[in-house]
Amino acid sequence: MAKKMQFPHPSELPDDTPVAWRSTENIVQLANEANGWTYKNLCATIQDWVESYARSVGWSEVHFPLRYPSRTLRAGAVFVK
Repeated sequence: MAKKMQFPHPSELPDDTPVAWRSTENIVQLANEANGWTYKNLCATIQDWVESYARSVGWSEVHFPLRYPSRTLRAGAVFVK
């Protein structure tokens, strides 16, 4: 059984590191585990959920470097304090 992913939290970062990055694979896994979904790729539904949840835990911005659907593991999301 795979280890459950943890959503990044701004308090985990030192003040001199204002951004966190997660791969597309991590973002899809986080969203699926939190919502009972079975998506295989980053999509608008996942992006909407990530943006909403990120703001609720204290991130000021979330950026997705590539448009969905993205199968590029490196693309992911960038969270800004």
